[in-house]
Amino acid sequence: MKRFIALILMLALIVSASAAFGAEHPKFYWKTATLAPDGIGWSKHMKELVFPEMEKTTKGNLKVKIYWGGVMGDEEQYLQKMKIGQLQGAGLSAQGTVMACPDMAALELPFLFRNYLETDYVRVKMSRELDKLMARNGYFMIGWIDQDFDQIYSSHRPLNTLESFKGVKFVTWYGPMEVELLRVLGAEPIPVNVPELPAAVRSGVAEASIGPAVWVVGAQLYSSIKYVNPVKIRYSPATIVLTSKAWDSLPENYQNDFYTKRLVIGFRYCNLIRRDNERFLQSMVKYGMRKTEMSPDVVKALAAKTREVWTRTSGKLYPKAFLAEILGHIEDFRAGKRLSLDDVLAMSKLPGTYAMDPGARAVLVEQIRKDMADFGIKDGDIISLGKR
Repeated sequence: MKRFIALILMLALIVSASAAFGAEHPKFYWKTATLAPDGIGWSKHMKELVFPEMEKTTKGNLKVKIYWGGVMGDEEQYLQKMKIGQLQGAGLSAQGTVMACPDMAALELPFLFRNYLETDYVRVKMSRELDKLMARNGYFMIGWIDQDFDQIYSSHRPLNTLESFKGVKFVTWYGPMEVELLRVLGAEPIPVNVPELPAAVRSGVAEASIGPAVWVVGAQLYSSIKYVNPVKIRYSPATIVLTSKAWDSLPENYQNDFYTKRLVIGFRYCNLIRRDNERFLQSMVKYGMRKTEMSPDVVKALAAKTREVWTRTSGKLYPKAFLAEILGHIEDFRAGKRLSLDDVLAMSKLPGTYAMDPGARAVLVEQIRKDMADFGIKDGDIISLGKR
């Protein structure tokens, strides 16, 4: 059971106004913040998947106070407060993720990924490198999770042809990558801070936005939006980060335990969120939002058009070599390569100090099998585990 401890400690960062279990004098006290709303999606699964195990295993060693829903400001403020020690951690959207690790902007390029199998393959293959990039900036990445394959929402007219984007006012908070995308499409970016975004949509200051279904529901914008285009125009990563100082303060056995479980818990958590996002999207359509899909030819034309974003941003928003590495992994996956057990074990060991014993290895493999089965993923879809 001890092998659950550290991941439970880590992932509890993003979803509750406060969480304190057990002892009056915890060894660790962390303050964290997130834009994520309480009660749905990300927070719901934290409470169901994470908190029960934390309650059983931490025995009061950690107290976490979490400010959710943007009550501590925006993500730029979170990172500033982390630098001066006012916060120890944050749950970050795609925008905040790129602020913490600018190289990760490459993951947000339009039409880079086709599906979540590809993102999961890259997530495992590049986990060590991303750990190093975050550490270079003073952070420890608890997990690369998902914002979504964001959808296109509009209140005035459907956006399902290349011409339909021209002149449309898009509210934008996502950062320079999104601004470049909108300009390439001929749309008009209307920059706002995240807390101002719902009011901008409701008041008609902006006609459209790109974002995840769970956010549209959480911000209660479904009554102000008439159309949704579910084309996978971009993948948006999210992350949970600690300051390096907070991570380094944990005893090594907690760190070991975190690495042992971060893949399987992260995989299950992400797939629950993905399932929720799809359900939220379908619920909004049932509520009355009109789904306006693009024909295959239009999607192909859109992908070709937005390739200009790649040209404009390469070497500016992210290093060319970093994108080349991502593309190499994607090409490998599309050519039929899959994760091996060695790939999984490499992500599941504390670098340089911790070797997984055979019993823990067997438990990990069976947990992976179970989680894949729960989400309809077959052996060989993303990882090849071999026979039992």
